[in-house]
Amino acid sequence: MKKIISILIITLLAITLFAATGQGDTTLTLNAAQAGKLYHGFTEADNTTANDVRDEISGALEGDYTVSGINLEGTGAQSIGYYNLYTTGNTQMDVTFTVTPLSLTLGATTYYVPYALGYTSSSGNSTITVAGSGTIGSATVATTTDPGSISGVVLQTTGNGLRWQTLALEATVAGALNQTFGLPETTAGTGQFEGTIVALVEAL
Repeated sequence: MKKIISILIITLLAITLFAATGQGDTTLTLNAAQAGKLYHGFTEADNTTANDVRDEISGALEGDYTVSGINLEGTGAQSIGYYNLYTTGNTQMDVTFTVTPLSLTLGATTYYVPYALGYTSSSGNSTITVAGSGTIGSATVATTTDPGSISGVVLQTTGNGLRWQTLALEATVAGALNQTFGLPETTAGTGQFEGTIVALVEAL
């Protein structure tokens, strides 16, 4: 009987000691950092989803695009592609377009063809505001005096997380006036009239 009592006392003591040295709940904490992404650029076709925008302009060229076949004596707006913006950063930003006229230098004379750049919302997730009047510059008669470049804010971001937007772009020239002016011929030797639209993303 004494032996049984001794065994019970030792067992109870062991249980008591084990309970005294135990712990309550423990926690494993997981942390993860996420870098913001910013892709933007010009494309020939419209991208109608955020994934399309990301996949199309995250490559080596990052949205550089050349449009050929602009009719300098045409009437009406001419489609020239799309601008795309994709961002997941928290910083708010503006997108500014700087438009330079089409130009061609022959000898000592440079000919300039101004145009109006039109832009309208095409696709997006409503977290980016299309800014400005929808037009930068104006379609005026060709000239040999440099009219200079003109800039305007076209997009402004709001909120955070995924934000994306595409703009449909059009160029309008003063075709009838350019015919009256008499633009010089372009050949393989002279090259073509060339102008640029530069998109600049600026953090606010």
